[in-house]
Amino acid sequence: MVVFRIVPGEQAIRAVDFSTIVLLFAMMLVVGGLKLAGFFEWKRRTYFAAAEAGMLLPALILTCGVLSAFFVNDIVCLVMVPFVLVLTQKLHLPPLAFLLAVATSSNIGSVATITGNPQNMLIGSYSGIGYREFLFHLGPVA
Repeated sequence: MVVFRIVPGEQAIRAVDFSTIVLLFAMMLVVGGLKLAGFFEWKRRTYFAAAEAGMLLPALILTCGVLSAFFVNDIVCLVMVPFVLVLTQKLHLPPLAFLLAVATSSNIGSVATITGNPQNMLIGSYSGIGYREFLFHLGPVA
């Protein structure tokens, strides 16, 4: 819209909520740190044990839901999809059900907190609702 001069550049910059952008970037850094620390490799080994007990899908749903409550759901999906594809390939399982579980549980878990998704971040930023109050009201819904 700036290129076609529908919105002036200054107005476009004023419309950006930089606190949300910084929070999204910080979430990406935290997830990157977890990856470097070996968290996802540890979870992979845990999932192999869960697969033997027939608990792979519930374990995946719980993990994605909880991670999405505290980290942005988009980032959880970006990290978990390749993880699930490798896991299902090694276990010779069809990936569709597991990928759908990642998508739905990430969205469900992200409802619970301000850091769960960008929309919640904007709501928290503009409304002044605290993290615990938001969790108190929307945690049960999630």
